[in-house]
Amino acid sequence: MDHVVFLDRDNTLIANDGDLGDPAHVELLDGVPQGLCRLREAGYRLVVVTNQGGVARGRYEEEDVDRVHREISTLLDRETNHRGLIDRFYYCPYHPEATRPEYRRDHPWRKPQPGMLLQAARDLGLDLPGSWLVGDQSRDVEAGRAAGCRTVLIGDLNPDATATPTAIATDFNDAVEQILATGEPGRIRPGSTTEAATLRRAIQDLSESIGRRQNGASRQLGIGLLFVAPLPFVAGLIFLGDDDPKMLYAWLMVTIVVLLGSIACLLSGRR
Repeated sequence: MDHVVFLDRDNTLIANDGDLGDPAHVELLDGVPQGLCRLREAGYRLVVVTNQGGVARGRYEEEDVDRVHREISTLLDRETNHRGLIDRFYYCPYHPEATRPEYRRDHPWRKPQPGMLLQAARDLGLDLPGSWLVGDQSRDVEAGRAAGCRTVLIGDLNPDATATPTAIATDFNDAVEQILATGEPGRIRPGSTTEAATLRRAIQDLSESIGRRQNGASRQLGIGLLFVAPLPFVAGLIFLGDDDPKMLYAWLMVTIVVLLGSIACLLSGRR
């Protein structure tokens, strides 16, 4: 299983004190591209986990979050000459006090809960006890510890914090130094990040993005297909009976295909 450094986004990787839905305002913090390269070369995978309550507050849409993340990836890849430096982005658009009812709940992905980290571990096959989380807020430390990771807090520890980080850093470079000082999980072999792996990550991200945008339509289509699916087989039973078993088998195959299509639509429509 792989080791990972989970990364908070705002004021850890980019400068942002409020809601950010415009990629034109993305600004990488000093030392972030170089620090991420050092972590990658040491054998760590890199995954961003970020709360995006601005969606719940109606400041911007989920599509805008995706655009910001694409811009972060583009800037990092350009400055480091490394394709696909960040493996994945996970974000939580929900908030218990949301102004938009569809986002008003305390979702298990919302830090300080560890849902995003646990989902990433399932998706990517990660070894959480051998991994780290870097962030600038107490909720980041709580989420990392709840997932079983070691944690680095950038900045001062809040006196009211309920979780103590493994280490405290003055800035991102210091956080990288402290992680690497504990030992490397194993260097990535030259060429091991293949074009196929990069393409696979891109396809996964695109599929998730499409699912988020079209989840309502996908569910409706899936439910409709679910009701329609039995009709070909029933029609075959009524009109063909036992006279033409090969044709009856063909109608059964049609029913199975439609059922599989229904299941695929329902799964792609899930949040």
